[in-house]
Amino acid sequence: MRTLILSISAGGGHVKASEAIEAYIKLDDPKNEVKVVDTIKYINPLLDKVVIGSYLKSLKVSPTLFGKLYDLAETGESIATFSNKLIEMIIHKLIPLIKDFIPDIIIATHPFSTEMVSVLKAKGMIDIPALSVLTDYAPHSFWIHPNIDGYVVSNLAMVDEMVKRGVDKDLIYPLGIPVKPDFLKKYPREDTLKSLNLNPNKKTVLLMGGSLGLGKITLLYEELQKVAMDIQVVAITGNNKKLFSQLRDLSINSYKTTRIVGYTTEVNKYMQACDLLITKPGGLTITEALICGVPLAVFSAIPGQEQKNAEFLLNNNLAVSLAEGKNCSTILNNLLSNPDKLENMRNNCLIFAKPNSGYHIKNLIYKLLDENSG
Repeated sequence: MRTLILSISAGGGHVKASEAIEAYIKLDDPKNEVKVVDTIKYINPLLDKVVIGSYLKSLKVSPTLFGKLYDLAETGESIATFSNKLIEMIIHKLIPLIKDFIPDIIIATHPFSTEMVSVLKAKGMIDIPALSVLTDYAPHSFWIHPNIDGYVVSNLAMVDEMVKRGVDKDLIYPLGIPVKPDFLKKYPREDTLKSLNLNPNKKTVLLMGGSLGLGKITLLYEELQKVAMDIQVVAITGNNKKLFSQLRDLSINSYKTTRIVGYTTEVNKYMQACDLLITKPGGLTITEALICGVPLAVFSAIPGQEQKNAEFLLNNNLAVSLAEGKNCSTILNNLLSNPDKLENMRNNCLIFAKPNSGYHIKNLIYKLLDENSG
């Protein structure tokens, strides 16, 4: 089987989902060939800098404006028309890739790449089964296009929302957002905390920023200092060296024992060891937290998709909101000092978790191929 996965590196979630699907397909049969392509960058690196660069800059400089554009794109025709015209101008550049690789199926993990595949099929330029994997916890009209043979969504509530937007219910599969197989590895909490020279008997808080390094991590760390309980903190800073240095300096005089972790491929190990995760509500981060059964406290949700993700978490008692992080120590103290509430949230996380999403998506791929061959 030959699978072409069209992603776009706007944030880390779309690419991580693509890599997870690739891993499960190859796990099933090492002879299966998978090609993951950063679509706009492949078509034109300069266009990628303009389109994706502008997107990322709008998130950092003016998230409120981004939120308004998100809402406008849901209801207005102008943005959708512009997107469609741009895609029609550039999609022909994907044809050599498709002709060279000859995929049996195309999977899109971003709205833009989903639309590209839709237009290619509408114009008769390709006739290949197409699957779209949504990487958030609420749908948006930008994801929905004709000629897509299946939509994988993260939760059951999204099915009705997609149907309202005109998608045939039979094309919607609430299989969850996939994570790599090795993310499912179990780590004993006590071993992890002892390896960090932390106390396994203390409440432990994990502090993380999103893949884009947005949000007020240092402010939240300072708020944790005001929590009355004797807690300990693990902070993951990823590749953000500036944040690593800032937290290291702050931790020197901290009232709370703190361990700062830079880039790591073992986020699951730290999630499993902690009692609470403080994070931005990105789709992949939420998915990972649910699988690890760690309650969330979410902050600085970007208006638009992250805001919708946060609403999903709050509506299902999976998280508390810290808004923008200011004066949130009371919320954190109340939650951490309430073991029954934490346990209830943890149980809810495990109920909503879909750790086998990757396996189910792989099986769906074979199903679509069988239907197409018949």
